Amino acid sequence: MKVGEIKFRRRYSAAQIVVDIASVGALVYLGYIIYACALDIERLKSLNRTNADMSMFDWRPLIIWAAVGILIFALSLILIFRNKKMPKKLCVTENNAAKYCNILDTGVSCVRLILILLDAEICYLHGAAIRMTGEGFSMQLVIMPIIIVGIVILTKMRLEAISETEKNREQKPQKREIIED
Repeated sequence: MKVGEIKFRRRYSAAQIVVDIASVGALVYLGYIIYACALDIERLKSLNRTNADMSMFDWRPLIIWAAVGILIFALSLILIFRNKKMPKKLCVTENNAAKYCNILDTGVSCVRLILILLDAEICYLHGAAIRMTGEGFSMQLVIMPIIIVGIVILTKMRLEAISETEKNREQKPQKREIIED
């Protein structure tokens, strides 16, 4: 991996592993929502004993939300595994380049998890609208974007903290040995 011209070896943190596993779990949850909606809609169609038009009860548009979830996952992996640009406002050296990238990658992973969960919630509400169950709003649609903003702010604060530490390390004068006669 590289940050600007600085090469380093990428290390996975425990937080990234946990969030990656949770993100895969969120994709499975999204698939389960689509599967459950499809079964419910097919059950509604089978209960139709009249000649009513049931074409509006189609679960296939929910597959769009699965595609969005997979796209979010793929884009986050591209962001994580690509070489990073050297930041202009932060002090990144060979000493803290790996830490800098770990913080960025963990932030991207956390945002990915929240976006996939938000996508699953929207998929669930879309499925509820198709089934006409009356569920039309979820508080998660308000809370999750706030969490994303919090993650971005905390990531920025952590990056500034390691930059300040590195600046202080570079500015400290070297200790001089005093030789007494």
